[in-house]
Amino acid sequence: MLQQTTGVAGTDTAVQKRQAVDITVTLAEGAAAGAVAGLAGSAVMEVFQTYSAAFFQPKGSNPPATEQAALRAARLVGTTRLRRADREAGGQAVHYVFGTLTGAAYGALAEKVPGVTRGRGLAFGLVSALLIDQLAVPLLGFAKPPLRYTLRTHLYGFASHAVFGIVTEAVRKSLRKRKPVLLESAGARSGITLADVSVPLLLGLANGQRTFTPPAAVTIAAASQGLGLQGTPLSFLTSKWTGAIMSAAAIGEYVADKQPNTPARIAAPGVASRLIGGALSGAAAARPGRALVAASLGAAGALLGTYISYRARMVLARAVGRDAPVAFLEDALSIAGSAALAGYAALRESQREAQHRPDLAA
Repeated sequence: MLQQTTGVAGTDTAVQKRQAVDITVTLAEGAAAGAVAGLAGSAVMEVFQTYSAAFFQPKGSNPPATEQAALRAARLVGTTRLRRADREAGGQAVHYVFGTLTGAAYGALAEKVPGVTRGRGLAFGLVSALLIDQLAVPLLGFAKPPLRYTLRTHLYGFASHAVFGIVTEAVRKSLRKRKPVLLESAGARSGITLADVSVPLLLGLANGQRTFTPPAAVTIAAASQGLGLQGTPLSFLTSKWTGAIMSAAAIGEYVADKQPNTPARIAAPGVASRLIGGALSGAAAARPGRALVAASLGAAGALLGTYISYRARMVLARAVGRDAPVAFLEDALSIAGSAALAGYAALRESQREAQHRPDLAA
């Protein structure tokens, strides 16, 4: 009897663990869809503001709050002045980054509290206008108190955020309801999901920033949580020794990256190593049977990420006047992105394994 009770308790614990994994995966996917949607919403919002400013004639802060935020960020790294072009570029960057992060938070919340999507995103847009424009921006010193602005200026802000909310929700809903694309593979039909494409592609983009960080992240995930690599040509990634070597290489790259004589990443050796790293990371994070496609996507993302990150770093370093702060920021982005993607891949693999266990069937 005691043995039977223990077995039931163990099954209950496993079921609870599976449910926790399911919730985490759902929230992660919701946040990812929201981030993409927030980026799209920010772009449409910018277009709306460009063409509607003449009608609303807003009288806001000068320079705009986003540019003031960029200037404050530059001051934190020791730059006291920014050229107008750099300030405008920094303001745009703040606009898109903040829109993406807001969309990610909204996407995750929408998975747990569907009511936040009321009005097809209109409620989200209006609430964000209230919290951001009317409260946060003045409190941070980027704008005057709300009562010192005209009614037209307030209408302009609320209308802009309404557009942002509606577009963000439309894109988020489209991504979350998107069904797997069916592809012919070895004579059988198999589903290729959005995650099957986005995870290796994003890992590749991170590889464009740093050669060893994404491989180190997926290796650590494979060794600690499992990525379903046992019995495959990539099973060596499940070794803790491989993880230690990759981590040491990543740390060495962080140090070398700050040295003035380090060759540019767009030189042939840098591009080649990033292509290999992107392919390896993408294949390791792929679901069973999709390693080849994922490796190709990872390599493509690495090639794209190499040139985009190189250009972005040159522009930001020139704007800030120093390379080191931008380099450390790039380190942080690569580490955070790689860890998040590898962790998501591990959770998805745990979810897949649980679905194949009859004792944990929902």
